[in-house]
Amino acid sequence: MRFSFGAKKLTASFSGLGLAVIAFTVPVLAQDDPYATHHELGIMQGFPPPEDKRGERSNGLLGVPYNRWSYQNMRTLFPTAGIPSSLSPLPVAVIIDGGIERLSYKREDGSEVDFNTYLKETYTDALVVIHGGKIVYERYLNGMNPNQPHQMMSVTKSFAGMFGLIAVANGYLSEEDPVTKFVPELEASGGFGEATFGQVEDMTASLDFSEDYADPNSGITQYSKVLGLREAPPEEIPADSIYAYLATLPKDTDHEHGEIFHYQTPKTDVVNWVTNRATGRSFQDELADLWSKIGTEGETYVLLDKNGTLFAGGGLNATPRNLARFAIMMLNDGKVGPEQVVPSEVIQKLSDGANRDAFSNGPDAGGGMGGGGARPSFSRTPSMSRMPRRPAPSRPSPQRPLPQRPSPNRPNQGAARLPQSGPGGQRPS
Repeated sequence: MRFSFGAKKLTASFSGLGLAVIAFTVPVLAQDDPYATHHELGIMQGFPPPEDKRGERSNGLLGVPYNRWSYQNMRTLFPTAGIPSSLSPLPVAVIIDGGIERLSYKREDGSEVDFNTYLKETYTDALVVIHGGKIVYERYLNGMNPNQPHQMMSVTKSFAGMFGLIAVANGYLSEEDPVTKFVPELEASGGFGEATFGQVEDMTASLDFSEDYADPNSGITQYSKVLGLREAPPEEIPADSIYAYLATLPKDTDHEHGEIFHYQTPKTDVVNWVTNRATGRSFQDELADLWSKIGTEGETYVLLDKNGTLFAGGGLNATPRNLARFAIMMLNDGKVGPEQVVPSEVIQKLSDGANRDAFSNGPDAGGGMGGGGARPSFSRTPSMSRMPRRPAPSRPSPQRPLPQRPSPNRPNQGAARLPQSGPGGQRPS
């Protein structure tokens, strides 16, 4: 399973040997050193910090280099809701394998770099490698530590999609149900009015919505204004709530529902809305229940919009250690000890994956997006009966070249050829 995103990237990858890698990265540029940490940059240091070193709402998501600091401190800038940890935290075994540090990587220009340079040039904040139910390597940079929450952006979508599949497995709804069965407010939306829950989960619902963060008139820009993630005067905000905004989104007239995969963030908000209505439980309720069962500890929170509504497309902030616990559970067929935390039929459905033809025929196929949109997807390997397959674009592996060192004239480019995602990138995942 691989997750990745743009202004910050979290990657979780699993190999046929049962290996999990979780990494948080924040691509930014500094004036003198393009890889400087937020401490080296002096961001938010001083009483008060200098004006040009202040992290605030206006630069917290998109600002370079302020996101080196803000993605570890999101709840100081935006409304949040805390997720309680387990009353009985479960320890994670740590047996470090230093051999990982001997790995080397190739940049896109063919030059080779050592492991430390790789971490620096990918703006890694935390790297955790899991094998056999244990942490075999961990590294923390840019002020991170094992229990520091980090902004996860579009990895939030994979949790929302999983909670939707759990609701299906528990009989609250069917993937064939029209979304309007539970959310009649969406009947006015061409993009969702006739779509099924499964189509929205798989991101094959036909929606006319652009994810171009550089376009001030794109759908994602308007979406961000509605959520309060981008500052805008009242007359430029297209709706007073995310719910009202979703009902205005039109259908892509070039395609029917179910025809192609197209990555579009509002689809996850609809998945979450339908799941909430069907179960009577919020994303926060479901995550708190999951976190309790896998034995988490420390701080977890989700971002809320200006109305106190969850930012389902990218609002989760979690720690490396708690994500490691989640990864270990998923690698163990959804179990913690004898308890089946994620239903086996959900693990099987994720293992089977979604419609590959719909993905191949969609606009994201050529960009390395990979996977299953709001629904995470998994694949089988010879060594484990079920283990996650990437639901989103991948970060470089030893077999794939590293991005070239970014140019000072190309801000916010942490990874050439890798899809950028989340509110700080060109293409979220």
